[in-house]
Amino acid sequence: MKIIVLWTFVFIWLSSFTQVAPNKYYIELRDKSNNLYSLDNPEEFLSERALQRRANQNIMLDYSDLPLSQVYIDSLKTFNISILNVSKWFNSVLVYAENPETIDSIKNLDFVNNTLKFEIKNDNKLAVDSKYKFLPEIKKVEQSDSYYDYGPSADQIFMLNGHELHNRGYRGQGMLVAITDAGFKGLPNMPSLEHVFNENRLIATRNFVHGGDSVFAYSTHGMRVFSILAGNSEGNLIGTAPEADYVLLMSEDPDSENLIEEINWVSAAEFADSIGVDIINVSLGYLDFDMEENNHTYQDMDGETSIISIAAHTASQKGMLVVVAAANSGDDHEHPWIASPGDAKDVITAGAVWSNQSYASFSSIGPSYDGRIKPDLMAMGAGTYNQELTGDFGYGNGTSFSAPLLAGMFACLWQQFPNKTNFEIMEVAKQSASLYNEPNEFMGYGIPDFYLASQILISGKENFEIKKLSVNPNPFNRDFNINLNNNIGDEIIITIADTLGRKNYIWYKLTASEDNQKVNISDLSDLKPGSYIVKVSVNSVKYSTKLIKQ
Repeated sequence: MKIIVLWTFVFIWLSSFTQVAPNKYYIELRDKSNNLYSLDNPEEFLSERALQRRANQNIMLDYSDLPLSQVYIDSLKTFNISILNVSKWFNSVLVYAENPETIDSIKNLDFVNNTLKFEIKNDNKLAVDSKYKFLPEIKKVEQSDSYYDYGPSADQIFMLNGHELHNRGYRGQGMLVAITDAGFKGLPNMPSLEHVFNENRLIATRNFVHGGDSVFAYSTHGMRVFSILAGNSEGNLIGTAPEADYVLLMSEDPDSENLIEEINWVSAAEFADSIGVDIINVSLGYLDFDMEENNHTYQDMDGETSIISIAAHTASQKGMLVVVAAANSGDDHEHPWIASPGDAKDVITAGAVWSNQSYASFSSIGPSYDGRIKPDLMAMGAGTYNQELTGDFGYGNGTSFSAPLLAGMFACLWQQFPNKTNFEIMEVAKQSASLYNEPNEFMGYGIPDFYLASQILISGKENFEIKKLSVNPNPFNRDFNINLNNNIGDEIIITIADTLGRKNYIWYKLTASEDNQKVNISDLSDLKPGSYIVKVSVNSVKYSTKLIKQ
């Protein structure tokens, strides 16, 4: 069976890493025999919401949806162990055992396929928050006739045209968003997030690192990510989906970096699936570990090697939309590429840009090792406005902050089109993006325009392809013409940017006459030779093509 092959593959992958002390073991079970549950009665182990999500997308239940055999679990409990986490997708159990001889006995059980011991090295590293720098205040965009007063958070929302969805009533209502992170210290008393608690829109919390439901400690990183999604402090911080429902899941240990955290995330994603989560935000990435011999390599970034990337793909196949931070190693000459699970298939990997829409150099690049476009989409992960533990607000940077900007806007877009599949929602966002016709390893498909994505879906043109401009001559020396076809008299915005998204020239409110359907762009002698992207916006529809200056 396919699922058995998957279990075996994951075990072989884990076996290639160092697993010694501290008494945490990964136990792979042989099958799911003697199961108390049946796929004929899925309502016994999946919520109504989870089943409805599958039904809406015509997703069939399969063997991986079945819980583990309770007979096997009960048998394991007769030993002197503590069960930490379980995974039905990988048919495995993570346990704690004081005595290694206990595991030797468990190995001999007929239903146990393999066991592995994890090494956890705690270097008392700084919490995740220390990776993010605070930045000085940046420029504000003009706001008019907006439903919210976005305050300093306007830049990050307006860049995605997210305010247009908010203005039309799509603010995440009825959508269930899970955040997997390193802790949510400061909650529930943060000013921009109190409304979520007051309105009973925090649906669940789970701690997959220490067990139990307590997640309001450990690290402020998750709280800051949460504020970018759900914040609602008029004139200060408005999140991308301020009226959605939320699930807060702790899978990352902020005091260490070990492979076991990938296993924790699998259990968190399965929990999210079981309660009917629509969107998972993953502002986490795994590349370098405290045990250097366990480090991932670029060759591992193929979507089929690390367990967390396989699990992220599985989550997508279950109908959830998964948004993952690309990672922050773009400046690392040894490994500038994405980290797991940013290499996962069928997820949105989020890179970072500045407020001027230029590429942020720390943002990890693609492609994936097997050649897929990564990152997928970009958002303002440099100079992102967010909630601080003090109760004030501040700026930070990291692709961890790009991901929630996108995840929240996906929630709003999907709210507007609930009958679309996660794949359709992801694809139309790519179609709306600034570099859709010319994706690159730095910015993927570019910055999405969620209002344009909405208009594409309203038009019913799901197979819509953004037109390439007719530009001549190309290559050019001093000037070139843009042919506008049937857009005569319409207001036009033309931008020339380099391949990293840095704007070099902008012309506003140009028009083409009836006698001449062309716009001439001249006096570009100061533009350095090289490759550029020329982008034209006509009536909120964007066109782009590659341009070469000789």
